[in-house]
Amino acid sequence: MDVNVNGGVIEGKAGRFAISTEAKYVIYMVMAVALGVCAYLGPFASGESPRRVLGITIFMLVMWVTEPISLAVTGLLGCWLFWAVARVPGATVFSGFTNDTPWFTLGGLLLGLVDQVTGMARRLAFNIIARIGGNYKAILLAMMVVNFLLTLIIPSGVAKVVIVCAIALGLVESYSMPRNSNIAKGLVLAMTYQTAIFDRMILAGAGTILARGLIQQFGKVQVTGGIWFIAFLPVVIVTILASWYIILKILPPERLTVEGGQDYCRSELRRMGAMTTRQVRGMIIVLGACLLFATDFLHHIELAIICLGASLIACLPGVGVLKKDDFAKVNFSMVIFVATAICMGNVMVKAGILKTLTAALFKWMVPVLHSAFPLAGPLLYFYANVFHLFLGNESAMVTASIPPLMNFALDNGFNPRTLGLIWAFAVGGRVFVYQGVVLAIGYSYGTFTAKDLFKLGLCLYFVETVLLLVIVPLYWPLLGLTIR
Repeated sequence: MDVNVNGGVIEGKAGRFAISTEAKYVIYMVMAVALGVCAYLGPFASGESPRRVLGITIFMLVMWVTEPISLAVTGLLGCWLFWAVARVPGATVFSGFTNDTPWFTLGGLLLGLVDQVTGMARRLAFNIIARIGGNYKAILLAMMVVNFLLTLIIPSGVAKVVIVCAIALGLVESYSMPRNSNIAKGLVLAMTYQTAIFDRMILAGAGTILARGLIQQFGKVQVTGGIWFIAFLPVVIVTILASWYIILKILPPERLTVEGGQDYCRSELRRMGAMTTRQVRGMIIVLGACLLFATDFLHHIELAIICLGASLIACLPGVGVLKKDDFAKVNFSMVIFVATAICMGNVMVKAGILKTLTAALFKWMVPVLHSAFPLAGPLLYFYANVFHLFLGNESAMVTASIPPLMNFALDNGFNPRTLGLIWAFAVGGRVFVYQGVVLAIGYSYGTFTAKDLFKLGLCLYFVETVLLLVIVPLYWPLLGLTIR
């Protein structure tokens, strides 16, 4: 019988019958197990424990991508398998929970809740529309520009995604649209994805600053913030315009304008009246945290400490911003998911799999870069994205891959500064939720789906690949950034 699978429906000569959601999830799990077994049996790792670790890792990645069960449950299941099946010590398996990133995530989710429960985000959204108009296309583009400008003053993707997503959700409310509407998906997805990649185009954020330090240390070259900004400025402009166009195409809005437009928003602001004491306190806490984020070069307090501390202050009695019942609204599964993604990377490092993968990638790059060095930008971008599939934590990826990349550049006559900039930029090229804490926080708001993220990420991957193909051989040499 000829069979065709189309949108969850099997068609054939015998007729049609629908595959239930439960059946599809079972198929996804069987596929994850099968691919994990293939990785275990394949010649990709030496030694019984590393082979088991690789098989479990592939199983986790497929489960995270297809999402038949909760992301957090998949993460915990994978950690348990590392512990019980691969016999990795528990201290290594659960090391991600002692990392500051999950607690940074929790603080970010709580600060976002402050914006929501106090109504600050909705008030700010009405003010935005009252000034620039109620056209959705104009609002989407304006929010993208605001997102980029905030990158210059807030060196934390987690803090920034909470702020811009809160504003985006306020704008969704002003349109009187549900959270599963294309307007909601488009705004929150844009703010989430661009927050994740703008930090790579400016010398801002912990991952980029760490990358710069490693490039200078191991590549023995100087990398300034100015050269970083100028090198990626064309990418910033094209990325904003391209993502704006792509989102309008893949998520066409249900309506283009707010009913009543600016007059409606002004009337809503009048109806809301003066800010309440709760709103004022919430605004002071959020703005205070933002001020500390922006001045971390002066006080050197870790951003995670600031974020979690500010959000916990909002929960204290007497402050009155977050009530006891509000705390229960936090999506704690995202905190667990982020921690387990870090756990997976730490286990792979401990098992030596990342070292093997790094050696194999750089071995393949030598003949290709020597014979087709004008393609160096897209090739390095592709290699780094492959590497990023196995490491969701950007700091871990940067730490594990940039030192050997610098050694590779110096040993083979390539410019370590140029290769380092391309590699650090590729850390922001993401198509799956597990690849970044910023993506996980944006996903936790429950507007866009993993499929929406994949479509946008894949489209922008090709856009930025073409950009690198143009600017690396033509524009970067004008800045002294040559391949050799």
